[in-house]
Amino acid sequence: MRTRLHQHFLFSTLLALACSPSVALAQTGWMACPVPVTNETNGVQRPDNLPPQAVYIEADTALFRGQGISTMGGSVHISQENNRLEADQASYEQPAGIVTGSGNVSFTSDNMQMRSRELRYNLLQNTGEMLDAEYHLPQADGQGLSKRVVQESPDLTRLESSTYTTCPIDDPDWSLNATTLTLDHAKERGTASNATLKIRDIPVLYLPYFTFPLTDTRKSGFLWPTMSSNERSGLQLSAPYYWNLAPNYDLTLTPSLISKRGLQLGTEFRYLTEKNQGSANYVLLPDDQASDNGSRYYFDLRNSTRLGTNASVQLKAEGVSDDQYFVDLGNSLEATSVVNLERRLEYRTAGSDWSFSGLLQNFQVLDGGIAPHAKLPQLLWGYHPLKKGNGFDVDAEAEYTNFTGSNTETNGSRLDFMTRASKQFSTEAAYVKPSLTLRHTEYQLDDPDNTSISRSVPSASLDSGLFLERNIREGRYVQTLEPRLFYTYTPFREQSDIPVFDSSARSLNYNQLFAENRFTGKDRIGDANRLTASISTRIQSPDDGRELFRASIGQMYHFDERKVTLPDEAPLQGDRSELILEAAGEINPRTRLNTTAYWDSKENSINAGEIRVNYKDDKKRILNVGYAQRKDNFESASLSFAVPVNPQWKAIGAWERDLQNDRDLETVIGAEYESCCWKTRVASRDYLLPDNTTRDNAVFVELELKGLGNFGSGTRDLLQDRVYGYE
Repeated sequence: MRTRLHQHFLFSTLLALACSPSVALAQTGWMACPVPVTNETNGVQRPDNLPPQAVYIEADTALFRGQGISTMGGSVHISQENNRLEADQASYEQPAGIVTGSGNVSFTSDNMQMRSRELRYNLLQNTGEMLDAEYHLPQADGQGLSKRVVQESPDLTRLESSTYTTCPIDDPDWSLNATTLTLDHAKERGTASNATLKIRDIPVLYLPYFTFPLTDTRKSGFLWPTMSSNERSGLQLSAPYYWNLAPNYDLTLTPSLISKRGLQLGTEFRYLTEKNQGSANYVLLPDDQASDNGSRYYFDLRNSTRLGTNASVQLKAEGVSDDQYFVDLGNSLEATSVVNLERRLEYRTAGSDWSFSGLLQNFQVLDGGIAPHAKLPQLLWGYHPLKKGNGFDVDAEAEYTNFTGSNTETNGSRLDFMTRASKQFSTEAAYVKPSLTLRHTEYQLDDPDNTSISRSVPSASLDSGLFLERNIREGRYVQTLEPRLFYTYTPFREQSDIPVFDSSARSLNYNQLFAENRFTGKDRIGDANRLTASISTRIQSPDDGRELFRASIGQMYHFDERKVTLPDEAPLQGDRSELILEAAGEINPRTRLNTTAYWDSKENSINAGEIRVNYKDDKKRILNVGYAQRKDNFESASLSFAVPVNPQWKAIGAWERDLQNDRDLETVIGAEYESCCWKTRVASRDYLLPDNTTRDNAVFVELELKGLGNFGSGTRDLLQDRVYGYE
């Protein structure tokens, strides 16, 4: 017959232990490792009518004493609040409040489960120790072994000769082995001494001392090192150190050793206040041993300041020491393709129907070309009243810009006014919208032969369309038919004597069919007398509004020759544009198609086209195929994939080829291994540098340990960028 004793004895947690060599947080995106069972209840049910703080004891045999030591034996159970202790034998000493346990001791609490050979614990002081313990942290999915676990105080735990892993404890793929792990629960910080990271039984990293957070609260300390390699720089090893200076600002210092170039130091300072947020990045390579440029640097400053409910100031300033910085030291293909860096300071404010902005802007040009004009300043005012219920709208804009800084082109100022009036007449199935625009521009130039220029240009447009729909497939889908006519007229104004500060020709696409001006900016207003005819159709699901298929076709018809041009360009010829066709839709729930074609109806040929097919299924198999061409300009093909080979291994790759010049632009081959407690990614990349001649090769390796974080070289970011749909 089992003996029961319940006392109303108030004390804090029986064993307030928590340990983790990393952030003790539940993690997502991982397989689930088997959870060790460290507590056996022996069928004991704590009475529901007991207060949570009451100590409940149940055992097969017991000898209780009011004072001194009480002994229990045979499936001993002790519980209080959310703590539970099981043992073969136990004793309880009053009034000292000391409990001991031996023989298959098991303990569980809110944040920890443990097995051990022997337990001694002071319930009044919340101190004690366990010998030969096996522990599990449910919140972090971590577990390990420890020769001795000492609860030195309610907020301080020390584990001696300990291991930690998030893998199955009987056969871990990786483990952290430390002489001492100290856990400060009040500061949410852990400290490891004489620690070794092992992959299987092979030591791969020795850390004599390091600290780590016990929760997701930011803590100062070293982050995991990163590693990368390429032909131009060799092997690069980085060891970032994170400084949690305050809850609202921090600093990361990243010293790096680049085998072919020398030592580099990177800094990143971030801040966030009630009205300000931003960052400051600075990377310095004091003496580049692989270049004649000597000291090399990169900086990036960003700040946003809120001055009131509707006013703000934005700062962005980016720069490098020399034109070849990104080619030599950039870590991505996009970085090596950068041709200029912007510096801008902008003020914005707005009211209910107006807006104002002031801008200071300049650029650092990296390709040796002509630098864009600096805008010092640009002032822009806009009037955009709330839309009226009768469909009549009036908008206005005024802009003043001082273009300066060019040594080869004309500098000067521009004052531009624009006003537009429109009214829409519509029903559920049709609409007509006439618009009238008037733009006046004044120039003051530093050209002695042409100091003052003015230009006034009106434009008129008429937009109209129908919206028809029908049910198909017995009402499972809705198909729409949307014909549209757009006419615009802008008279010719001579503009060849006006310098080009910020205008360029728009690339023809489907949306451009319905634009009044064929140029960007304000220095060129294209003459126009043309009509656009188009028709679109869509197939949608009425249940969720999901678009299953969309197709559009449109063309512009010109009634007059176009005379306005950019400098050194001939007037455009022809009475019609290319016929633009667009289509996108789901071939099936796993496959989506996007295609665009530009058809020359006079030559009966395709001048340009693009097609993309994206496949992704429930098994996470991904295949992306693309083809693009512009006649007499370029022709390229691309392929990317991610294919699981088995539940752990995945093959990943991306390839882009210049078909016109018969050369590969970029090739990425990678592999990923994933278990329930660790992942690794390896990728090799071969790509063409911006000089269109030199190639570079880089190798990326990344190791991600569940519960510890990752270290490597951003392999996941590279693969996500190159393989659409990869996660």
